[in-house]
Amino acid sequence: MERRKVMKQKQAARRKVSRRVNKKHRAKRDGQNRDGAVRRNRKSIRAATKMTKGTPGTVRKNGAPIRSRRVPAFRNPKTELEAAIQRFIDLYDFAPIAYVSFDRAGRIEEANLVATELLGEPRDRLIGRPFAFYVGDLDSFLRHLLYCRTSQQQVETELELKPRKGERIPALLCSRPITSTTRNGALLYQTAIMDLSERKRAEQALRESRQRLQATYERAPIGIVESSPEGKYVGANEEFCRILGYRKEELLQRGIKDVTHKEDYSREIKLHRQLVAGEIPFYEIEKRFVRKDGAIIWTQILRSLVRDADGTPLYTIGAARDVTEHKAAEEKLTWLAAYPRDNPNPILEFDLETNAIYYANPSTFESFPDLQRLQLRHPFLVRVLQAAKPLLEGKTKAVHAEINVGKSCYAATAVRIPKTRRLRVYSSDISERKHAESALREAKALLEERVRERTQELRAANIGLEKEISRRKGLEEEILSISDREQQRLGQELHDGICQHLTAVAFMARSVALRLKNHRVIEVSDIEKIAQLVNDAASDTRDLSRALHRIDIDAAGLVDALRDLVDREILRIPCRLEVKPSFHIEDDTAAAQLYRIAREAVINANKHAQAREIVIRLERLPRGMVLRVTDDGVGCSNGPKLAPGLGFHIMNYRAQLMGGRLEIDSPKRGGTRVSCYLPNKALQSRKKENARSGLPGKIANALAALI
Repeated sequence: MERRKVMKQKQAARRKVSRRVNKKHRAKRDGQNRDGAVRRNRKSIRAATKMTKGTPGTVRKNGAPIRSRRVPAFRNPKTELEAAIQRFIDLYDFAPIAYVSFDRAGRIEEANLVATELLGEPRDRLIGRPFAFYVGDLDSFLRHLLYCRTSQQQVETELELKPRKGERIPALLCSRPITSTTRNGALLYQTAIMDLSERKRAEQALRESRQRLQATYERAPIGIVESSPEGKYVGANEEFCRILGYRKEELLQRGIKDVTHKEDYSREIKLHRQLVAGEIPFYEIEKRFVRKDGAIIWTQILRSLVRDADGTPLYTIGAARDVTEHKAAEEKLTWLAAYPRDNPNPILEFDLETNAIYYANPSTFESFPDLQRLQLRHPFLVRVLQAAKPLLEGKTKAVHAEINVGKSCYAATAVRIPKTRRLRVYSSDISERKHAESALREAKALLEERVRERTQELRAANIGLEKEISRRKGLEEEILSISDREQQRLGQELHDGICQHLTAVAFMARSVALRLKNHRVIEVSDIEKIAQLVNDAASDTRDLSRALHRIDIDAAGLVDALRDLVDREILRIPCRLEVKPSFHIEDDTAAAQLYRIAREAVINANKHAQAREIVIRLERLPRGMVLRVTDDGVGCSNGPKLAPGLGFHIMNYRAQLMGGRLEIDSPKRGGTRVSCYLPNKALQSRKKENARSGLPGKIANALAALI
């Protein structure tokens, strides 16, 4: 109740002051004073004003009089105070900024008209209500109120107001402590409420503008780069980083010199210095950059200078565009423009309407010297026109033909220029290629002929190889058969020879023993017969062992071994050895093979020749040494012609091991002659193995074991 009473008194005082001010304004308007008297005009007031002249100190140094101030004839302090109060009230109420005054608790004590409009409440409802009711952010207001209590300075806080109607309003509270004369000196906080809506909208627009500008800077399809006056990069957008292949952090650690091609840097830095010095407003240049991966790219740079308000250079800004493909296209166009002129092959174009040559490159006139004179009557063009009939009829887009002109041959391609009657002919001299093709065909035919011949040879060799394989299989079977026969022969010889002798010795020894037992006389002849039988058995055993034992023959013992061979009593046919003085051999391997060949030939003659004599002869011919074993038996021609046996293959194999050859023939006087020729070259080389051997290793080992 007391609070309402105080508020009513304040309102009554305000109305009273307001009525006085209004009465004063009406009196001024009607030409009367406040008490109703007629107001004097300005001249009467000036006449009533006392002016003092000529008094001491009223003259200036230059002699001019100093006029004293005008002193009003009357003053009314009360009236002036009321007018000042009313003027303050008017300024407060009609100020363009909202003003409120609240106490320490935050209750509103005063509010002007703009504040009522801002908060959407009439003044009588605002007075006495806590200001927190109209604040959207209560914590900010309480913090502001706390600062007001603890500080004697102006306190400013940004927060949002919550009017009774409408949206929230961003505002700035500027509070300063004052002493109220109408509140008995109470401490109030006079607060100016500044509507920040326009400023916030402007800030938002500025932020959006900056964001758009930054997005334009970063997302621009052209590279943008900022450089210091010294040439160091201070900013770059994504496109420029992509062009050079660097990350932004890496690029900002480099400068123009670090990424510019060394051949273009001097030209670039010269223009950059002129730009910073103010000699040129901008510059445009095409230069090469060196990417991070080392690749060279062409770019077009347009650069200008940014200065501050004093004109001091801040940085340069440049726009870069990758023109690598453009440069490649330009080079290609340049190459295409020079292609007909520099092409070593003839290129020409002629018009069928005017029957004249429209264009011809220098190579055309070099290839066809009389083309300028004959024009379309030239044999080359005549044949081209004949081949280009489908092209002129629109059946095809291009015609290819090979044209012979004299001794030369040209491959020509004719195309029709769209929407014209002109033909363009591309040609190249293929004479060398034609000659090469002809030579290639001849070489191919020759190669095919040689392949056929070689195929026939291989077929014949294959047949021979198959025969050899078959023969070797037969030899293996024959070796097994011979092994069985040799075993049978050995058994037969042991049974018929040694066993018979031993049996006879046993009977005679038993007879002698019985005679001794009966004390009968023993004849010396019986004992001698026993001794003779034992000696015969020993001799047969020795001969058999010699036949079975493999004798190692060297070059020095060859002749002695052959003498021992012909002296053996096992031979049924007489045999003799003839050695010419010219015969000489040093190779031990060859000597051993010759001995075995001679022994095989002697054994065969002893078994099958039915001869009266066998002769072994060693002699020297101009081409080398010769071993011959000759008999006077039935010979090779008396019986039917049979395939060579195992003995022949064995002897032939041994001759091949020495590098020689074996021959078997019949002399004119009859019989058989086995000859082994050993060339001098084979004796000198002393080859122990021959690649032309006709028998495999296992057969050779078996033969060596059998012989």
